[in-house]
Amino acid sequence: MSDKPKLTNSPFVIERLMRETRRSFEEERFANEGEFMDKMRHLIEEGLNDQRLAFLQDDPEEMAQELAFAAFESDDGDKALDLAEQALKHDPECVDALTIKAFMTSDDAGDLIDALDHAATVGENRLGEEFFSEFMGDFWAMVEARPYLRTIKQQAEVLWAVGRRFDAVDHYINLLDLDPEDHMGNSSLLLGCYLAMGEVQRAWDLLEDYDDDSAIYQWAWLLVFLMTDDEEAADDALENAMTVNPHVVPHLLGMAEPSDETPAVVELGSAEEARVAGTVLGEAWENNPKALLWLHSAMVEMGIIELDDEDDT
Repeated sequence: MSDKPKLTNSPFVIERLMRETRRSFEEERFANEGEFMDKMRHLIEEGLNDQRLAFLQDDPEEMAQELAFAAFESDDGDKALDLAEQALKHDPECVDALTIKAFMTSDDAGDLIDALDHAATVGENRLGEEFFSEFMGDFWAMVEARPYLRTIKQQAEVLWAVGRRFDAVDHYINLLDLDPEDHMGNSSLLLGCYLAMGEVQRAWDLLEDYDDDSAIYQWAWLLVFLMTDDEEAADDALENAMTVNPHVVPHLLGMAEPSDETPAVVELGSAEEARVAGTVLGEAWENNPKALLWLHSAMVEMGIIELDDEDDT
């Protein structure tokens, strides 16, 4: 296959352009932000995407990164692995390619964790101690740090899945230290962890730091109030959560059809957002049967769930 992949309309398109912009401006200095934006618009008009594709041929690290992007975008496992292996031929330290290969070739969870640890270590060493000192708290803005951030997040998810919960939580906390503005949505995943572990105070503190109008946060507030036996606050929280996204209810009560689909775009208030919220918060609600009973009773009272004769008896 060709070593010259095409730029696609994908979650990585901005990151691609950021990498090319940095290369294009490496030797330039700008007097102000306006001058920079003028130059940026000029480059886009001239075909910044095409410039990147041409440049890839002469830079093994950037070629490897582009092949890794293409592997992420592929819906064919064999093709994704092939692209990752091609990337590693160009750059054996391509962190994204190492992460993809880890998932595609590991025989069991232990092997996967070891392979992800290796990828994360490679990423950490490539960035270097000085980078961590200088950009701690601003990692997302540094495009070269994003593969490392992705790998740490993958580690956290795998560690949680195999029961290494404190290790997973430590990874999520680390990610929020590196990127406090939470561009990757790690706070919601950490929130789900805290609630599933019964860490109510930590969940409350996180909610106050990152609360927004998404379904995850609003249905999490409801659970927190139920876990702290504040029924008056829970009544208000339920009203708010139902306004934000009522589709979450069947996912929490085990009445929704399971789905393995991961939507590329999640709109507030949508069924897709409800499915994500159910995935993140599902275990926490399952661990609190009293909260589930309260929610079920509230839905019956609101006429959203009808009791049949068997339920009435």
